Amino acid sequence: MQRAGLRSEPGSAFLGKVFPVSHVKVVTLPKIGDIPIVCKAKRDISIETPLDAGDDESLGWGYWDRIWPSEVAISECLIHWFFPSKLQGVKVLEIGCGTGLAGVVAVRLGAFTMFSDMVPITLEAVKESCRLNHISNFDTCRLNWSETIEPKELYDLVLGSEVFYDEGILANISRVLEQVLAPRGKSLFCDPNRLGLDTIERGFKEKFIVAIEEIPLNWPPRKDAGVEKKGFLYQLSRRSQEAF
Repeated sequence: MQRAGLRSEPGSAFLGKVFPVSHVKVVTLPKIGDIPIVCKAKRDISIETPLDAGDDESLGWGYWDRIWPSEVAISECLIHWFFPSKLQGVKVLEIGCGTGLAGVVAVRLGAFTMFSDMVPITLEAVKESCRLNHISNFDTCRLNWSETIEPKELYDLVLGSEVFYDEGILANISRVLEQVLAPRGKSLFCDPNRLGLDTIERGFKEKFIVAIEEIPLNWPPRKDAGVEKKGFLYQLSRRSQEAF
């Protein structure tokens, strides 16, 4: 599989739009080419951004304003499997979307993507990224995994990158998948094995079949090309369709 590349354009004009504060990173992906992605920092928050008391902690983390290696890896997998338009008509949900790179790639491959995150500023950045990529087949929503949700749609494909960062949230993510995943839908997650494979399997095995594959993490591009980092791709599918 070909690998992605990167260039950054801080505070610059790109495709005719000026971003005086936001930071635009251009990720070059195989077959698709340049994907401009807007990364917003806390200084970009405006009075129009719908914040509430629950945002204080998540805004303090600051994990949502960067392109993670796992999101590039899952984007490359989507291209490898579904290029040029094999996701046509597929409904995709990206949870904890952050910069939304994987969701943007899914739209470029024909899908409708719902971008979700609990931090409002990420969703504002995703909207700008979609405009830069000239795509309109998307929507955004705030989603807190710890809360009970009543989805209006079921999704054929659920994506997540770097969301397995705490063992305590695995049950919440499992519950979200139960609520939003279509009967024959699949979930794809990628991370650098922060919690251990046994922990991931335990967290989902009651409700889902978990298939795990080791994949290279080639992001960001490194000078020491001989050193290869590894991550894991997790494919989850329902054990039972009785509820449907």
